[in-house]
Amino acid sequence: LNPGVGVRENIDTWAWRPDKLNNQLTPLRGKPQIQFTQNWPRLDGATAAYPIYASAFYALSVIPEDFHVWDYLDNSRTQEAYNKIVNGDADIIFVAQPSDGQKKRAEKSGVTLLYTPFAREAFVFIVNADNPVNSLTEQQVRDIFSGAITNWRAVGGDDQEIQTWQRPEDSGSQTVMLSQVMKNVRMISPQETEVASVMEGMINVVAEYRNTKNAIGYTFRYYATQMNADKNIKLLAINGIAPTAENIRNDKYPYIVDALMVTRENTTSETQKLVEWFLTPQGQSLVEDVGYVPMDKTLH
Repeated sequence: LNPGVGVRENIDTWAWRPDKLNNQLTPLRGKPQIQFTQNWPRLDGATAAYPIYASAFYALSVIPEDFHVWDYLDNSRTQEAYNKIVNGDADIIFVAQPSDGQKKRAEKSGVTLLYTPFAREAFVFIVNADNPVNSLTEQQVRDIFSGAITNWRAVGGDDQEIQTWQRPEDSGSQTVMLSQVMKNVRMISPQETEVASVMEGMINVVAEYRNTKNAIGYTFRYYATQMNADKNIKLLAINGIAPTAENIRNDKYPYIVDALMVTRENTTSETQKLVEWFLTPQGQSLVEDVGYVPMDKTLH
């Protein structure tokens, strides 16, 4: 990435369609153990989870000719997916943990949400590949994002001001950053950029990561290494422990999170069937084949 290019946390979902040549769908191991021929569960979720739930949807669904896929398979990202599950416009969302605001909105709406982990994931810090720093301690990360450390030299790097990049409030990565990394330490204000909004004219939003020599940002391992892989970005070790699949499996990496299926209480039988399928060996094998670390440790 040159300094003018950033990491965009959205994708072209057309790459995960069965009618697209050389599509990126991951096939199941063996014949599908369940199939949906009607009452298909409506799926939505985070960008980084789309390859999993899109692959499952197409592998397990018998789809008639006049079928409108977008009524059942959407990728409106974490914030909107949580709104949709609360409003009853989705049956399962595939996301990271909810923010305090998302929990409160569900409570206020009188909706009980159920959280079922389906994969394990690492929350990772990304820098320019030319940055000489390869590892930070948990305390150094907190100090950088609270503004206590402002120069890379303080953590063994070049004499350069640190440029921090954050994610929008209620996004999956921002929620994990606040709850697991910062804990009760206040973050510095995020960099913002002006964008045009149809409803409100020009508005300020949290700026996306730009891979300059002095940048540091955060995201999830799968997104950084598979969906948005770039040789000009590297993942930092934390406390000297790299965010590898092995270090997620053995619980050594400090920032491990569960990827969740979120459903409403008293959901449909088809929805429950799909949630349960994801925890079977076939479902967990799909999770692994897509590139996540499965919950089921017996796969290794």
